[in-house]
Amino acid sequence: MNEALTDPNTLPFSVTMSAENNPIHAGKGLHVLAALGFAGKSAVLDTARPVFTVGLPLLTGAACTELWLSPVPVNYGKYASINYSENGTVLFGHLLLEEADFPDFRVASQVAYQHVFELLKRAGYPYLLRMWNYFPAITVQQGELNRYQTFCLGRQDALDAYGNFDYSPPAATAIGTQQAGLQVYFLAAKSAGMQLENPRQTSAFLYPRQYGPVSPAFSRATVKDWGQGKHLYISGTTSIVGHETLHIGNPVAQLDETLRNLEALLEHGDDTLGLPIRSVRGLTQLKVYVHDPASLPVIQAALDGYLAASPVHVLYLQGDVCRAELMVEMEGIYA
Repeated sequence: MNEALTDPNTLPFSVTMSAENNPIHAGKGLHVLAALGFAGKSAVLDTARPVFTVGLPLLTGAACTELWLSPVPVNYGKYASINYSENGTVLFGHLLLEEADFPDFRVASQVAYQHVFELLKRAGYPYLLRMWNYFPAITVQQGELNRYQTFCLGRQDALDAYGNFDYSPPAATAIGTQQAGLQVYFLAAKSAGMQLENPRQTSAFLYPRQYGPVSPAFSRATVKDWGQGKHLYISGTTSIVGHETLHIGNPVAQLDETLRNLEALLEHGDDTLGLPIRSVRGLTQLKVYVHDPASLPVIQAALDGYLAASPVHVLYLQGDVCRAELMVEMEGIYA
């Protein structure tokens, strides 16, 4: 394993966008933790490194690559289904499983997280900071549960087997794709981040049973103080106040409510934990998941007006939210 960073003024990674449309070629000559593109199909592009496409098409703009860059050389490895990278301070991992290889989706979800927990224990990066989960038909009913609820059960099965989170649960996103495959990627560290919850929203892990037999295991955001600066990883956020969906059928009103939730989270985080930013406009990146591409023009116009001349990079992706009545979801990162 690499030695941890020795320069006290250097953060362990940064996130940037490259105009290179092929993730395999992006970041040449740099220390690449991960390179990911966005396409109609999820795919592993490099069997030795976390270089892949997420199965969510870009709805606007030219094809690009999201680069996670390290200031120091990176080691690459493989464990079970996971391709990973690490630089002595952080570990980035990616896996893509075919559901057909498992008895059912609950088992597939359990195995995915089992592999994650096993890798983190072996590699010495026991603290998850951020998770992304993508899979098809997220709101489709299968028996008594929909597939998101089944995913939560499988994740909880793995957590139960590995002692649950003995630290704050990580920030996370779960979005529905149009293609087969359970895709998970994640960021982990050798020390824990700080949990940040939203005063306008019920914590997801405290949701009532009406939303499923087990509550989703994530925080609204994770704040990581690296000593030389802080990063912020914001979970997928929607038009939910308390635990109830608002503005059903109105994508612009849902976007506005989502922005109010994000601003409340950032203000609360700055007041309690001292964030490097206090507004959505200060983020490095926003991802906007849009359920119906026909609503993109009004969503994009409203968000463009809100952000004004902010330098935050915005990606609009076609993806289904975990509740059928939700039309838009947003996540953010400051790194």
